[in-house]
Amino acid sequence: MESRDTRRIADSIADLVGSTPLIRLRFEDSAPGAEVLAKLESANPMSTSKDRAALYMLRAAEERGELTPGNGTVIEATSGNTGISLAALSAARGYRCVIVLPDSATAERIALLKALGAEVVQTPRDAGYPGAIAKAEELHAATPGSWFACQHENTDNVRAHYETTGPEIWADTAGRIDVLVCGVGTGGTLSGIAKYLKEQNPRIRVVAVEPENSPVLSQGEGGLHRIPGLNGGFVAPTTDVSLIDNVVTVSDEDAMAGARALAREQGIFVGVSSGAVAHACARLAAHPDYIGASIVTILPDTGERYLSLWNAPAAPAARSARQPVPAPAPASAPATAPAQVLTTKS
Repeated sequence: MESRDTRRIADSIADLVGSTPLIRLRFEDSAPGAEVLAKLESANPMSTSKDRAALYMLRAAEERGELTPGNGTVIEATSGNTGISLAALSAARGYRCVIVLPDSATAERIALLKALGAEVVQTPRDAGYPGAIAKAEELHAATPGSWFACQHENTDNVRAHYETTGPEIWADTAGRIDVLVCGVGTGGTLSGIAKYLKEQNPRIRVVAVEPENSPVLSQGEGGLHRIPGLNGGFVAPTTDVSLIDNVVTVSDEDAMAGARALAREQGIFVGVSSGAVAHACARLAAHPDYIGASIVTILPDTGERYLSLWNAPAAPAARSARQPVPAPAPASAPATAPAQVLTTKS
């Protein structure tokens, strides 16, 4: 009699995306009974939460006939992580991959993209993320058979987190969650998770974290900042601001300090945007309003791709770079501040 094969073997990296663990974070001065739980997205194959969105966007494009495995070009504008995820998945699926990103991207990100076979196109830092988007659109128009992922408008970005990250958090906490704290870049992660969690329990509060130098949600102004992965100076259509209850702004310096503290005090090596949400969580957990609260946050990636910033972070972006934020596309709610705005300053 033939025995059943009980080996646990993945057929590709796509099979390894998701099901990341929760870890308890320790902060001094937390309110009595307050706990902070962090979803460690560096446990994904390419060490980032963007693996989820990249996989969902690629699969949906294939299902629509916009891409055929082994044939076609994937193009994306990114601050780095979505590009890395798309490059890895493109390599596994036989696609050419072209990634456009500002020249402020860390050397580690550029090296990773090239190691995965992606072609890298850089745009001036002063043009920000919108400049990278414009260049990606130009390349897409000039490249027959190409597909532009367009994560900041792609609803599959949101769907990835609604169908995977949100349910994972709900299951792993056994529904014991009072607050979700999440950084906002394209807003896909926050919007997908928040939508799912609020459907399970409408009383869950959602706190968005954004750069102090680019307070698009809280003040309607976008600017240059040094927290890779957070907003590109505008409110993306994939950000559902109606789901946000509070906004916390974090400075460039506090984001880096938060990442260093997690590494040196808790042995958790994460990126700068993770440092921003950790800083926000520490401040919230110490507030009397959060006595007994279960706070869940997302640590989007690993610190290894920011080592060039680790000991010599660049000076903060000048406030003069801030500009009014245009009204978002119809797919997004108006870019007005949520009901209550909190700021975190040392």
